[in-house]
Amino acid sequence: MSVNIITISTDRYSKGKEIAEMVAQKLGYECVSREVILSAANEFGVPETKLLQTIMDTPTILNMFSRDRQRYMAYIKAVVADYMLRHEIVYHGLVGHPIVRGVSHVLKTRIIANMEDRIRLEMERENISEEKAGKIITALDEQQKKWGKAVYGIDVTNPIYYDLIINVGHIGADDTEDAVETIISTAGHKKFQPNTYSINCMKNIALSCRVRAVLIDKDPRIEVKSDKGSVYIYTKTLKRKSQKQGLAFKEEIMKIDGVEHVEVYSDRETFLNFAQGQ
Repeated sequence: MSVNIITISTDRYSKGKEIAEMVAQKLGYECVSREVILSAANEFGVPETKLLQTIMDTPTILNMFSRDRQRYMAYIKAVVADYMLRHEIVYHGLVGHPIVRGVSHVLKTRIIANMEDRIRLEMERENISEEKAGKIITALDEQQKKWGKAVYGIDVTNPIYYDLIINVGHIGADDTEDAVETIISTAGHKKFQPNTYSINCMKNIALSCRVRAVLIDKDPRIEVKSDKGSVYIYTKTLKRKSQKQGLAFKEEIMKIDGVEHVEVYSDRETFLNFAQGQ
């Protein structure tokens, strides 16, 4: 079996981390979660605590589009996408899954659990009442949804975004082992094996994320698409640049590893019309 990537996202108290580690061990893959945050911190010179806060805190109306938040997310996405391109991994977390939604050889998995079981575990862990535990779990679930909406524009709990949903409360007594075997068996399906098209999709995503991370300081709203080394960029800052500055902008992009050609658009409609054809 040669599946490259398995992503696993979970609710609180759904045994997701344990299942991800077991799947990785059985497949001989690397299990990755917050390790990529440390990599991003080292590569871009940002305190790890700042990046962790970015992925853990729900954006408020005031900071949802702040320059720092957008910059930190661009760094994280670049490192996660590059890691997924180069390694056979089981990724556990929310950041990685939406980045690779269009890549067919990624098995996108979500682990859920019965609300009653989750509340019981919260009660035991915090020694609190059932009512208070229920409010905490509900608030955490809502926070997860708000974070996904703010960062990716989607409800990350929606089953439509996953290939496999496993309820660990509905698959037998030894639910963890069963979940692991179900994921491994599904990953072996031919649908999830890499092919030329899916690998190119992953390369395009990784390059787009990398270019955006490099340019994010120049324009936090910059948009990037790539196709086999050709990079297409929409940025409003170009309207304010002279021809000489525009050429310097392109030359800077050309220095990024993997970039072979650059087109820069100051009109978003033109950029989107072109991007839809890629």
